[in-house]
Amino acid sequence: MDSRYLLFATRTSRGFIYGIFSVVTVIFLIDDGISPVDAGIVVTASIVVGSLLTFFITTHYGLGYSKFFLIIFSILLMVGVMGIYLAPQPIVKALFVIVGSLGVNPSDNTVFSSFEQPIISKIRDNQNFRNRLFSVYSFFGYIAASIGAAFLSLGLNTSIRLSIVLSGVTLISYLFIPKIQGRGKIKASPVSQKSKIIARDVSALFSIDALGGGFVLQSLMAYWFRVRYNFSLSELGLVFMVVDVIMAVSVLLTPFIASKIGLINTMVFTHLPSNVFLILIPIIPNLYASLSFLFLRQSLSQMDVPTRQSYLNSVVEGEDRSYVVGVSNAARSTSQGATPYISTYLISAAAGAASFITGGAIKIAYDLMIYQRFKKEKEHYE
Repeated sequence: MDSRYLLFATRTSRGFIYGIFSVVTVIFLIDDGISPVDAGIVVTASIVVGSLLTFFITTHYGLGYSKFFLIIFSILLMVGVMGIYLAPQPIVKALFVIVGSLGVNPSDNTVFSSFEQPIISKIRDNQNFRNRLFSVYSFFGYIAASIGAAFLSLGLNTSIRLSIVLSGVTLISYLFIPKIQGRGKIKASPVSQKSKIIARDVSALFSIDALGGGFVLQSLMAYWFRVRYNFSLSELGLVFMVVDVIMAVSVLLTPFIASKIGLINTMVFTHLPSNVFLILIPIIPNLYASLSFLFLRQSLSQMDVPTRQSYLNSVVEGEDRSYVVGVSNAARSTSQGATPYISTYLISAAAGAASFITGGAIKIAYDLMIYQRFKKEKEHYE
Protein backbone atom coordinates (compact mmCIF):
# COMPACT_ATOMS: atom_id res chain seq x y z
CA MET A 1 0.00 0.00 0.00
CA ASP A 2 1.15 3.54 -0.76
CA SER A 3 2.76 4.87 2.42
CA ARG A 4 1.07 8.21 1.80
CA TYR A 5 -2.06 6.54 3.16
CA LEU A 6 -0.43 7.00 6.58
CA LEU A 7 -1.86 10.52 6.38
CA PHE A 8 -5.25 8.96 7.04
CA ALA A 9 -3.84 7.76 10.37
CA THR A 10 -2.58 11.23 11.24
CA ARG A 11 -5.97 12.72 10.32
CA THR A 12 -7.59 10.18 12.64
CA SER A 13 -5.33 10.84 15.62
CA ARG A 14 -5.70 14.61 15.17
CA GLY A 15 -9.45 14.16 14.81
CA PHE A 16 -9.63 12.62 18.28
CA ILE A 17 -7.67 15.52 19.77
CA TYR A 18 -9.71 18.18 17.98
CA GLY A 19 -12.91 16.33 18.89
CA ILE A 20 -12.08 16.95 22.55
CA PHE A 21 -10.83 20.51 22.31
CA SER A 22 -13.51 21.68 19.88
CA VAL A 23 -15.97 21.00 22.72
CA VAL A 24 -14.02 22.03 25.81
CA THR A 25 -11.55 24.79 24.91
CA VAL A 26 -13.76 27.77 25.75
CA ILE A 27 -15.44 26.06 28.73
CA PHE A 28 -12.08 24.80 30.04
CA LEU A 29 -10.55 28.29 29.96
CA ILE A 30 -13.59 29.91 31.60
CA ASP A 31 -13.76 27.25 34.33
CA ASP A 32 -10.06 27.85 34.96
CA GLY A 33 -10.75 31.49 35.82
CA ILE A 34 -10.42 33.27 32.47
CA SER A 35 -13.28 35.63 31.57
CA PRO A 36 -15.57 34.66 28.64
CA VAL A 37 -14.26 37.51 26.49
CA ASP A 38 -10.62 36.64 27.26
CA ALA A 39 -11.35 32.97 26.45
CA GLY A 40 -12.69 34.12 23.08
CA ILE A 41 -9.55 36.17 22.53
CA VAL A 42 -7.39 33.10 23.27
CA VAL A 43 -9.34 31.09 20.67
CA THR A 44 -8.95 33.98 18.22
CA ALA A 45 -5.19 34.10 18.86
CA SER A 46 -4.95 30.32 18.44
CA ILE A 47 -6.58 30.52 15.03
CA VAL A 48 -4.78 33.65 13.83
CA VAL A 49 -1.30 32.48 14.85
CA GLY A 50 -1.86 29.17 13.06
CA SER A 51 -3.15 30.93 9.94
CA LEU A 52 -0.23 33.36 9.79
CA LEU A 53 2.17 30.44 10.15
CA THR A 54 0.32 28.64 7.36
CA PHE A 55 0.46 31.67 5.09
CA PHE A 56 4.17 32.28 5.60
CA ILE A 57 5.20 28.66 5.09
CA THR A 58 3.00 27.89 2.07
CA THR A 59 3.97 31.07 0.25
CA HIS A 60 7.69 30.39 0.75
CA TYR A 61 8.03 26.62 0.64
CA GLY A 62 6.70 23.92 -1.68
CA LEU A 63 5.98 20.21 -1.39
CA GLY A 64 9.66 19.38 -1.02
CA TYR A 65 9.45 20.58 2.59
CA SER A 66 6.14 18.85 3.39
CA LYS A 67 7.50 16.11 5.63
CA PHE A 68 9.74 18.51 7.55
CA PHE A 69 6.94 20.95 8.35
CA LEU A 70 4.40 18.23 9.17
CA ILE A 71 6.82 16.88 11.78
CA ILE A 72 7.31 20.41 13.21
CA PHE A 73 3.53 20.98 13.37
CA SER A 74 3.00 17.66 15.15
CA ILE A 75 5.64 18.60 17.74
CA LEU A 76 3.84 21.92 18.35
CA LEU A 77 0.55 20.04 18.75
CA MET A 78 2.09 17.67 21.30
CA VAL A 79 3.69 20.55 23.22
CA GLY A 80 0.37 22.40 23.26
CA VAL A 81 -1.62 19.45 24.64
CA MET A 82 1.07 18.57 27.22
CA GLY A 83 1.31 22.20 28.29
CA ILE A 84 -2.44 22.46 28.89
CA TYR A 85 -2.27 19.34 31.07
CA LEU A 86 0.82 20.32 33.07
CA ALA A 87 0.76 24.13 33.28
CA PRO A 88 -0.16 25.44 36.76
CA GLN A 89 -1.54 28.86 35.82
CA PRO A 90 -4.58 29.71 33.62
CA ILE A 91 -2.64 32.25 31.55
CA VAL A 92 0.05 29.66 30.81
CA LYS A 93 -2.60 27.13 29.78
CA ALA A 94 -4.00 29.79 27.44
CA LEU A 95 -0.57 30.21 25.83
CA PHE A 96 -0.38 26.47 25.19
CA VAL A 97 -3.82 26.59 23.52
CA ILE A 98 -2.23 29.04 21.09
CA VAL A 99 0.96 26.99 20.63
CA GLY A 100 -1.05 23.85 19.80
CA SER A 101 -3.60 25.71 17.62
CA LEU A 102 -6.33 24.12 19.74
CA GLY A 103 -9.10 26.59 18.92
CA VAL A 104 -10.04 24.77 15.74
CA ASN A 105 -13.16 22.87 14.64
CA PRO A 106 -13.01 19.12 13.91
CA SER A 107 -12.97 20.01 10.19
CA ASP A 108 -9.25 20.64 10.75
CA ASN A 109 -8.48 23.70 8.62
CA THR A 110 -5.01 23.81 10.10
CA VAL A 111 -1.38 24.02 9.13
CA PHE A 112 -1.46 20.23 8.67
CA SER A 113 -4.09 20.18 5.94
CA SER A 114 -2.22 22.66 3.75
CA PHE A 115 0.46 20.03 3.15
CA GLU A 116 -1.54 16.84 3.61
CA GLN A 117 -4.22 17.63 1.02
CA PRO A 118 -1.81 18.15 -1.92
CA ILE A 119 0.00 14.92 -0.99
CA ILE A 120 -3.26 12.96 -0.95
CA SER A 121 -4.32 14.46 -4.28
CA LYS A 122 -1.14 13.02 -5.83
CA ILE A 123 -2.01 9.43 -4.83
CA ARG A 124 -4.34 9.13 -7.82
CA ASP A 125 -5.06 11.49 -10.75
CA ASN A 126 -8.58 10.26 -11.46
CA GLN A 127 -10.99 12.90 -10.15
CA ASN A 128 -13.73 10.49 -9.06
CA PHE A 129 -11.18 8.49 -7.07
CA ARG A 130 -9.78 11.72 -5.63
CA ASN A 131 -13.28 12.75 -4.49
CA ARG A 132 -13.59 9.45 -2.64
CA LEU A 133 -10.14 9.85 -1.08
CA PHE A 134 -10.99 13.24 0.39
CA SER A 135 -14.35 11.95 1.57
CA VAL A 136 -12.75 9.04 3.44
CA TYR A 137 -9.99 11.34 4.74
CA SER A 138 -12.65 13.62 6.26
CA PHE A 139 -14.67 10.63 7.49
CA PHE A 140 -11.80 9.29 9.59
CA GLY A 141 -11.31 12.73 11.14
CA TYR A 142 -14.96 13.14 12.13
CA ILE A 143 -15.35 9.58 13.45
CA ALA A 144 -12.24 10.07 15.58
CA ALA A 145 -13.63 13.43 16.74
CA SER A 146 -16.86 11.72 17.82
CA ILE A 147 -14.84 9.22 19.89
CA GLY A 148 -12.87 12.09 21.42
CA ALA A 149 -16.09 13.90 22.37
CA ALA A 150 -17.51 10.68 23.86
CA PHE A 151 -14.34 10.23 25.94
CA LEU A 152 -15.21 13.41 27.82
CA SER A 153 -17.67 11.30 29.82
CA LEU A 154 -14.59 9.63 31.37
CA GLY A 155 -13.28 12.97 32.57
CA LEU A 156 -11.27 15.81 31.09
CA ASN A 157 -7.92 14.70 32.52
CA THR A 158 -8.27 11.21 31.05
CA SER A 159 -9.20 12.68 27.67
CA ILE A 160 -6.23 15.06 27.66
CA ARG A 161 -3.80 12.29 28.67
CA LEU A 162 -4.97 10.18 25.75
CA SER A 163 -4.62 13.24 23.50
CA ILE A 164 -0.96 13.47 24.51
CA VAL A 165 -0.46 9.83 23.49
CA LEU A 166 -2.20 10.39 20.14
CA SER A 167 -0.17 13.52 19.42
CA GLY A 168 2.87 11.26 19.75
CA VAL A 169 1.26 8.77 17.35
CA THR A 170 0.79 11.63 14.88
CA LEU A 171 4.47 12.54 15.12
CA ILE A 172 5.62 8.94 14.65
CA SER A 173 3.32 8.47 11.64
CA TYR A 174 4.87 11.47 9.90
CA LEU A 175 8.33 9.99 10.41
CA PHE A 176 7.29 7.03 8.24
CA ILE A 177 5.74 8.88 5.30
CA PRO A 178 8.09 9.17 2.32
CA LYS A 179 9.96 12.34 1.58
CA ILE A 180 7.76 14.18 -0.90
CA GLN A 181 9.43 15.03 -4.17
CA GLY A 182 8.88 18.59 -5.30
CA ARG A 183 10.24 22.07 -5.31
CA GLY A 184 11.69 23.49 -2.15
CA LYS A 185 11.31 27.23 -2.18
CA ILE A 186 8.35 28.76 -4.00
CA LYS A 187 10.54 31.43 -5.59
CA ALA A 188 12.49 28.72 -7.40
CA SER A 189 9.41 27.92 -9.51
CA PRO A 190 6.83 30.70 -9.71
CA VAL A 191 3.17 29.93 -9.15
CA SER A 192 1.11 30.24 -12.34
CA GLN A 193 -1.05 33.31 -12.91
CA LYS A 194 -4.19 31.15 -13.05
CA SER A 195 -3.38 29.64 -9.65
CA LYS A 196 -2.76 33.07 -8.16
CA ILE A 197 -6.16 34.29 -9.40
CA ILE A 198 -7.91 31.22 -8.00
CA ALA A 199 -6.03 31.61 -4.70
CA ARG A 200 -7.07 35.26 -4.52
CA ASP A 201 -10.73 34.59 -5.25
CA VAL A 202 -11.20 31.53 -3.04
CA SER A 203 -9.31 33.22 -0.22
CA ALA A 204 -11.68 36.20 -0.33
CA LEU A 205 -14.75 33.96 -0.48
CA PHE A 206 -13.55 31.46 2.12
CA SER A 207 -12.81 34.43 4.40
CA ILE A 208 -16.46 35.45 4.25
CA ASP A 209 -17.59 31.92 5.08
CA ALA A 210 -15.07 31.68 7.90
CA LEU A 211 -16.08 35.06 9.30
CA GLY A 212 -19.57 33.65 9.74
CA GLY A 213 -18.17 30.36 11.03
CA GLY A 214 -16.18 32.21 13.70
CA PHE A 215 -19.46 33.13 15.39
CA VAL A 216 -20.44 29.46 15.71
CA LEU A 217 -17.27 27.42 16.28
CA GLN A 218 -18.13 24.08 17.83
CA SER A 219 -16.57 25.13 21.15
CA LEU A 220 -18.79 28.23 21.12
CA MET A 221 -21.92 26.18 20.38
CA ALA A 222 -20.98 23.88 23.25
CA TYR A 223 -20.61 26.94 25.49
CA TRP A 224 -24.05 28.21 24.35
CA PHE A 225 -25.71 24.88 25.15
CA ARG A 226 -24.06 24.92 28.57
CA VAL A 227 -25.25 28.47 29.33
CA ARG A 228 -28.70 28.09 27.77
CA TYR A 229 -29.59 24.57 28.94
CA ASN A 230 -27.09 23.99 31.79
CA PHE A 231 -25.40 21.00 30.10
CA SER A 232 -22.63 19.20 31.96
CA LEU A 233 -19.32 18.44 30.24
CA SER A 234 -20.21 14.76 29.85
CA GLU A 235 -23.62 15.67 28.35
CA LEU A 236 -21.92 18.02 25.90
CA GLY A 237 -19.51 15.22 25.02
CA LEU A 238 -22.40 12.92 24.14
CA VAL A 239 -24.21 15.59 22.11
CA PHE A 240 -21.15 16.40 20.06
CA MET A 241 -20.27 12.73 19.69
CA VAL A 242 -23.61 12.41 17.85
CA VAL A 243 -22.82 15.58 15.89
CA ASP A 244 -19.44 14.22 14.74
CA VAL A 245 -20.92 10.84 13.77
CA ILE A 246 -23.57 12.62 11.71
CA MET A 247 -20.89 14.67 9.99
CA ALA A 248 -18.76 11.57 9.34
CA VAL A 249 -21.63 9.77 7.64
CA SER A 250 -22.56 12.84 5.61
CA VAL A 251 -19.08 13.32 4.15
CA LEU A 252 -19.09 9.71 2.92
CA LEU A 253 -22.11 10.58 0.78
CA THR A 254 -20.47 13.54 -0.94
CA PRO A 255 -18.63 11.62 -3.73
CA PHE A 256 -21.89 10.06 -4.88
CA ILE A 257 -23.71 13.39 -4.87
CA ALA A 258 -20.78 15.15 -6.56
CA SER A 259 -20.67 12.51 -9.31
CA LYS A 260 -24.27 13.45 -10.17
CA ILE A 261 -24.32 17.23 -9.81
CA GLY A 262 -20.65 18.30 -9.59
CA LEU A 263 -18.47 19.53 -6.74
CA ILE A 264 -19.53 23.19 -6.74
CA ASN A 265 -23.23 22.32 -6.77
CA THR A 266 -22.67 19.84 -3.93
CA MET A 267 -20.82 22.48 -1.92
CA VAL A 268 -23.51 25.13 -2.31
CA PHE A 269 -26.75 23.13 -2.37
CA THR A 270 -25.90 21.33 0.88
CA HIS A 271 -24.40 24.36 2.62
CA LEU A 272 -27.35 26.71 2.05
CA PRO A 273 -30.00 24.70 3.94
CA SER A 274 -27.49 23.90 6.69
CA ASN A 275 -27.15 27.61 7.38
CA VAL A 276 -30.92 28.02 7.59
CA PHE A 277 -30.93 25.28 10.26
CA LEU A 278 -28.06 27.08 12.01
CA ILE A 279 -30.15 30.24 12.35
CA LEU A 280 -33.07 28.22 13.74
CA ILE A 281 -31.05 26.57 16.57
CA PRO A 282 -31.56 29.40 19.13
CA ILE A 283 -34.81 30.84 17.80
CA ILE A 284 -37.21 28.24 19.25
CA PRO A 285 -36.62 28.22 23.04
CA ASN A 286 -36.86 24.49 23.48
CA LEU A 287 -34.05 22.01 24.13
CA TYR A 288 -35.33 19.33 21.78
CA ALA A 289 -35.94 21.82 18.98
CA SER A 290 -32.43 23.27 19.42
CA LEU A 291 -30.85 19.82 19.34
CA SER A 292 -32.93 18.80 16.31
CA PHE A 293 -31.83 21.85 14.34
CA LEU A 294 -28.23 21.29 15.48
CA PHE A 295 -28.29 17.71 14.18
CA LEU A 296 -30.01 18.77 10.94
CA ARG A 297 -27.47 21.53 10.45
CA GLN A 298 -24.50 19.23 11.00
CA SER A 299 -25.93 16.57 8.68
CA LEU A 300 -25.32 19.00 5.80
CA SER A 301 -22.79 21.60 6.97
CA GLN A 302 -19.59 19.61 6.38
CA MET A 303 -20.44 18.15 2.99
CA ASP A 304 -18.56 21.09 1.49
CA VAL A 305 -15.31 20.13 3.28
CA PRO A 306 -14.16 17.12 1.17
CA THR A 307 -15.75 18.63 -1.95
CA ARG A 308 -13.89 21.89 -1.39
CA GLN A 309 -10.63 20.04 -0.81
CA SER A 310 -11.08 17.91 -3.92
CA TYR A 311 -12.21 20.86 -6.02
CA LEU A 312 -9.22 23.04 -5.18
CA ASN A 313 -6.84 20.18 -5.88
CA SER A 314 -8.54 19.68 -9.25
CA VAL A 315 -8.73 23.19 -10.71
CA VAL A 316 -5.12 23.84 -9.66
CA GLU A 317 -2.39 21.59 -10.99
CA GLY A 318 0.90 20.14 -9.74
CA GLU A 319 2.83 21.90 -7.03
CA ASP A 320 0.68 25.01 -7.14
CA ARG A 321 -1.73 23.03 -4.97
CA SER A 322 0.13 23.55 -1.69
CA TYR A 323 0.28 27.29 -2.43
CA VAL A 324 -3.43 27.64 -3.19
CA VAL A 325 -4.57 25.36 -0.35
CA GLY A 326 -2.21 27.04 2.11
CA VAL A 327 -3.10 30.62 1.17
CA SER A 328 -6.84 29.92 1.17
CA ASN A 329 -6.63 28.04 4.49
CA ALA A 330 -4.64 30.89 6.02
CA ALA A 331 -7.16 33.47 4.82
CA ARG A 332 -10.01 31.31 6.05
CA SER A 333 -8.48 30.80 9.49
CA THR A 334 -7.53 34.46 9.93
CA SER A 335 -11.05 35.56 9.14
CA GLN A 336 -12.54 32.88 11.39
CA GLY A 337 -10.43 34.17 14.24
CA ALA A 338 -11.97 37.64 14.03
CA THR A 339 -15.23 36.80 15.80
CA PRO A 340 -15.03 34.16 18.60
CA TYR A 341 -14.49 36.76 21.34
CA ILE A 342 -17.65 38.55 20.16
CA SER A 343 -19.62 35.33 20.48
CA THR A 344 -18.33 34.54 23.98
CA TYR A 345 -19.41 38.02 25.05
CA LEU A 346 -22.86 37.69 23.46
CA ILE A 347 -23.43 34.23 24.95
CA SER A 348 -22.32 35.32 28.44
CA ALA A 349 -24.65 38.34 28.11
CA ALA A 350 -27.61 36.06 27.22
CA ALA A 351 -27.61 37.28 23.62
CA GLY A 352 -26.23 34.11 22.07
CA ALA A 353 -28.99 33.93 19.44
CA ALA A 354 -27.34 36.89 17.71
CA SER A 355 -24.21 34.81 17.11
CA PHE A 356 -26.15 32.05 15.35
CA ILE A 357 -28.23 34.46 13.26
CA THR A 358 -25.28 36.63 12.23
CA GLY A 359 -23.08 33.65 11.46
CA GLY A 360 -25.78 31.93 9.42
CA ALA A 361 -26.61 35.05 7.42
CA ILE A 362 -22.95 35.67 6.52
CA LYS A 363 -22.50 32.05 5.47
CA ILE A 364 -25.61 32.19 3.25
CA ALA A 365 -24.13 35.23 1.50
CA TYR A 366 -20.92 33.23 0.94
CA ASP A 367 -22.86 30.35 -0.63
CA LEU A 368 -24.47 32.66 -3.18
CA MET A 369 -21.19 34.39 -4.02
CA ILE A 370 -19.04 31.26 -4.44
CA TYR A 371 -21.68 29.71 -6.69
CA GLN A 372 -21.73 32.81 -8.87
CA ARG A 373 -17.91 32.92 -9.12
CA PHE A 374 -17.11 29.23 -9.68
CA LYS A 375 -20.17 27.68 -11.32
CA LYS A 376 -18.38 27.74 -14.69
CA GLU A 377 -14.95 26.68 -13.36
CA LYS A 378 -15.46 22.94 -13.67
CA GLU A 379 -13.28 20.30 -12.04
CA HIS A 380 -11.10 18.16 -14.29
CA TYR A 381 -12.17 14.52 -14.65
CA GLU A 382 -9.39 12.33 -16.03
